[in-house]
Amino acid sequence: MEMLSDFSVDTLKTLVWLAAIIIGGFFAVGRPVSSLPKITARAVNALLAGTMSFAAANLAVVFYILAHLTDPRWSVGKDPTLESPQLSAGPIFQPITDTLNDILGSLTGSLNDAIALKNAFLTMPDFIIAAGWAFLLLVGLVIASRILSWFIEKDQMAQIERNTRDLADIRAQFGLAAFKDSAKSRS
Repeated sequence: MEMLSDFSVDTLKTLVWLAAIIIGGFFAVGRPVSSLPKITARAVNALLAGTMSFAAANLAVVFYILAHLTDPRWSVGKDPTLESPQLSAGPIFQPITDTLNDILGSLTGSLNDAIALKNAFLTMPDFIIAAGWAFLLLVGLVIASRILSWFIEKDQMAQIERNTRDLADIRAQFGLAAFKDSAKSRS
């Protein structure tokens, strides 16, 4: 028995959103940051992770629907299933009517499968369109994340330069040779 077999289409949509929120939340928590670019970068990365998981979960539901095309859940509220009529006759014609009943039963079963297939293909666009919008949002979030990373890297490089100058000033105050000069004198 499958775990998702009892879930309706609306429940699957809710699970997609729930997965995106939980995964985005995991990326939002962590050690505290104090600078505005780092806070913004964490928020953008959490949105990026949530959006990626939203797109992936929507596509997973599409593949689940493709794997279970004739599932009656995709037909809920859309098309009624067909019932084949049962023919009956006297004892002389009973073998013929049994054969006709079997043919009608398989025909209506095939038609019900075709209707379920049509309804499955009508259900999938909800998830495909949501995944498409998520991928479109991902492009903007990746660009924003890269720009924020560039600003953070620029600030960190400036901080390294300040620390190097400060270290050189401290070494000069104590009368020690500059770091580059002391490394050459040892060799």
